[in-house]
Amino acid sequence: MEHAPIEAMLENSYRNFHVKGFDYLCLFRTPEWTRKVYFFEGDLTRLPEIVNPHDHRYDFDTTVITGAISNSYYSEDPAGDVYEEFEWRTPLLGGDGFLWKRETRLLEEQRFVLRRGQSYRMTTDQLHTIRMHADRTIILLDQWADKVPAELPTRTFMHTKSAPQTTGLYDRFTADQLMARLSQYEEAAVGLNDMVAA
Repeated sequence: MEHAPIEAMLENSYRNFHVKGFDYLCLFRTPEWTRKVYFFEGDLTRLPEIVNPHDHRYDFDTTVITGAISNSYYSEDPAGDVYEEFEWRTPLLGGDGFLWKRETRLLEEQRFVLRRGQSYRMTTDQLHTIRMHADRTIILLDQWADKVPAELPTRTFMHTKSAPQTTGLYDRFTADQLMARLSQYEEAAVGLNDMVAA
């Protein structure tokens, strides 16, 4: 399977991305299109959600390579649960993390489970979160050009005004660790193109 040179992958890939046990392998990165693989292992299946409900600065497509996830869509609605809205400025773009903004209410409008070969699409302004339903789940994400400029924040919603700490996250891969993840992805993806085409 094609990918960028290992040096470029090392520069753009992270271990413990957002939470411990969630690794992010960047296969390609351009301003117009980025392809990345997410690996979920260990206790992540026990979490109520992998990350809090949030939006993105880009549209993207997600395909399950192995395992199972659920994707939940949310909307702001007076009938929903109370959430605290935070601005999120990612450390990957030089940001300083979370800044509380206001209290609001979110309603979970839809939740659906996806398994190997199944996909979904998200637009920049949609709110969502995902949950893992199997250990060693792998998903592939195709990310399109940014619609929200890097200097502007995205939004994250939590049930508390205490933002999670980001210390101990966003670790770098060694070359050996990256090659092990790449092999894991390539082995898991064997036969997937035929399955999706069918």
